[in-house]
Amino acid sequence: MLEAAAVSEPTIRHMEFADGTLARCQVYEGMEPILPEGARYVDEDEYETLRAEQDARHDARLAELHATEAKLRREQYEDLAAAGVRESTARALSGYDGPPEGA
Repeated sequence: MLEAAAVSEPTIRHMEFADGTLARCQVYEGMEPILPEGARYVDEDEYETLRAEQDARHDARLAELHATEAKLRREQYEDLAAAGVRESTARALSGYDGPPEGA
């Protein structure tokens, strides 16, 4: 009968890749992955800091996109209303759901 080889408990490793992508994986003793050029191991604290910074940049970018979209919808609504399109139709076409024109 074959005996099972002893397997160590996995260690969590944190990595940052050259493009800023973050990763975390379980690594068993003696099976350390070879990182691509520009990638590096980081400790858990740095990983969490980098992840929080990424999350903050992501949230700021989403807020910027939402604000731009809301502005464009308002402009489209106002253009349609100025062209004589009924308010309900202008809202439906533009997707604008804010206060009526001039408010």
